[in-house]
Amino acid sequence: MIQGIYLASQAMTPLMDKQDQIAHNLANTQTTGFKQSGLFMKTFQKFLSDDENRPFAQNEVKPDEVYIDYREGPMVKTDSDLDVCIKGSGFLTVMTASGIQYTRNGNLSLNAEGLMITSDGSRVMGKDGFIKIDQEKGPVSISEQGDVIQQNEIRDRLRIADFKKPYRLTREGNGFFKPLGPDNPVVSSQGYAIEQGFLEGSNVNAISNMVSMISAYRNFEADSKALQAQDETLDKAVNQVGRLT
Repeated sequence: MIQGIYLASQAMTPLMDKQDQIAHNLANTQTTGFKQSGLFMKTFQKFLSDDENRPFAQNEVKPDEVYIDYREGPMVKTDSDLDVCIKGSGFLTVMTASGIQYTRNGNLSLNAEGLMITSDGSRVMGKDGFIKIDQEKGPVSISEQGDVIQQNEIRDRLRIADFKKPYRLTREGNGFFKPLGPDNPVVSSQGYAIEQGFLEGSNVNAISNMVSMISAYRNFEADSKALQAQDETLDKAVNQVGRLT
């Protein structure tokens, strides 16, 4: 019975983690460039014993890994000259307050100094440093290669960075990513095209995530009832069956 209580409670822990991931995904269905995440979970677990031969003493059921789904989201037309969508592989290189980071959120604008920035004010980097636009010289066009052009003059080129696949990146907030470990160097992206006047939408599949949320809730509910039934059985075994009369 104690074994049953233990297994039921252990099954509930990863389900709570899964619900957290799904809720995070659903909260970002309208976030530009957002990549949904999920969990890898073990389908079974070895039952181990410690030196005192206590079953399940070292057994812990938990998610193996949180993964990020890097598939492209839908293109959303905005007609803004400074909005860009990366078709294919790669990330915009951005200088944030925490250093260089990478994003698929191409919702760009200009600050008072004419520097190209992201929606949170971080500066967008080009091949020659920060990209600066002369706001008195009129509109800007951005080519498929990422060249920022003003009055037929190339001001700079967007620095599109990429990494070896499968990606080993970590979220840094505000749609930014950072490589995991020093052995994960930046490489130049070879397979991309820039679409001016578009943004990449979130790749969250709301219907699929809702179905997963309902399924996780039902499984959690079933485990909770199993735990309660085991507890009630244990209570009867201790306080009724074992009672001396």
